[in-house]
Amino acid sequence: MAVIHREENFVVIELGGYMTKAVRDTTDINKLPTVQVRTRAGILKADGEKPDDAESKKTEAVEDEIAKKTTEDGAAEAETQEPSYVFGSALEAEDASTVDSIVDIIKDGHVRDWDALSAFLRYILKELQIRISENICPILFSVPPTWSKTDYECLAQIAFEHLNAPCVVVVEQPLMAVFGNGCVNGLVVDFGHSSTTVTAVVDSSVIASSVMQSPVAGMAVTQRLRELLASDRSVAEQLGDSADSESEDFACTLKESGLCSFELAPAAADESEPGKEGASESFEFGSIKYMIPKKLLRQAPEVLIHPGAVSAPVGSLMKQAVLSCEVDRRALLWESIHVVGGSSRFAGIKEALQLELETTVLPTSNIFANSQSREIKFGSIPDYFIGWRNCDHWAAFLGACIMAKVAMNDARHNVTRAEYNDSGPSIIHTKSY
Repeated sequence: MAVIHREENFVVIELGGYMTKAVRDTTDINKLPTVQVRTRAGILKADGEKPDDAESKKTEAVEDEIAKKTTEDGAAEAETQEPSYVFGSALEAEDASTVDSIVDIIKDGHVRDWDALSAFLRYILKELQIRISENICPILFSVPPTWSKTDYECLAQIAFEHLNAPCVVVVEQPLMAVFGNGCVNGLVVDFGHSSTTVTAVVDSSVIASSVMQSPVAGMAVTQRLRELLASDRSVAEQLGDSADSESEDFACTLKESGLCSFELAPAAADESEPGKEGASESFEFGSIKYMIPKKLLRQAPEVLIHPGAVSAPVGSLMKQAVLSCEVDRRALLWESIHVVGGSSRFAGIKEALQLELETTVLPTSNIFANSQSREIKFGSIPDYFIGWRNCDHWAAFLGACIMAKVAMNDARHNVTRAEYNDSGPSIIHTKSY
């Protein structure tokens, strides 16, 4: 007899390259993620070793060299021990001298360190106040579309063997973004931290051949903003001697302040009005107020649409993704574009993307059938989700919460611990939505 899980125990975890979001209890679908943690891990030095200890250790070098010859087996065993990790606010508060290195667990849609991911997910469950030894919470994982079958199997192994999950569902983020916006077809443009991913979804299925990636994303906006700030004399004078040491933090904080936006009107129209050319925005950083020219704030995000020689324009990626689908489905995709991701929060990004598509992509005849209309429409979270207003960039997480309600107690979609014990990690491929 199938076990019926209670919705207050449902756990949804969305694994992102920059930020991982999680929530426990999907009873109220208007509930925003309660846990948001940077997807990175700090690896602590063994035995709390600090730089101050280095000098004293030099005096023991000869003795250590002799000891190594007689304790090779013990040393080899010590090297295989799992390192100590630290995450989230604890990592921010950790003394830099005790941290050996900081690693990005997921980068460009791929897991870089599975051991770190396992420890990270255990940390997430702890933040959700779930005891792993007594875990009764089914888990839905929302993962990037670039994951391979091996990645799915590794995640299933972690979920059942390290997290003690009673059952697991794994879904793809582009599909969840379309569901979150109330659609079943769509072209998803995910502006992330280190990469931008374009994916086509047709009839509630992700088209694997349509997945396109660009290395130009949020990090590129930060770098572009740094270059613009460094080239502006007025900003350099305000920063003074701290320009080099604080430029990265300054640019990153400025980018996330909400002051950066796209400009659709020609610049000449603004400059023709008195006082517009030198208009600036006030920005506070480190209890000091700075005046930042608006033209810099509007130029920085443009790299997302026009990346230059670094990558193909996002419009071209969208075109290639659409061309990978059948001709009679292409119009549906252009009429259902979903812009998501943390780097999609710049004001005017949809309008800028629409202008780019209308001028460079839509005039191309081979992406439409003769009888199809050429119209661009953007999807957004329905208004009746009042808790998600102004959160279109989180549509994938909302879709995952909705999917949890549908799939967690449906044997066609979830994998139970008993099934995993019988068939192993490959069982994860036999059930999906």
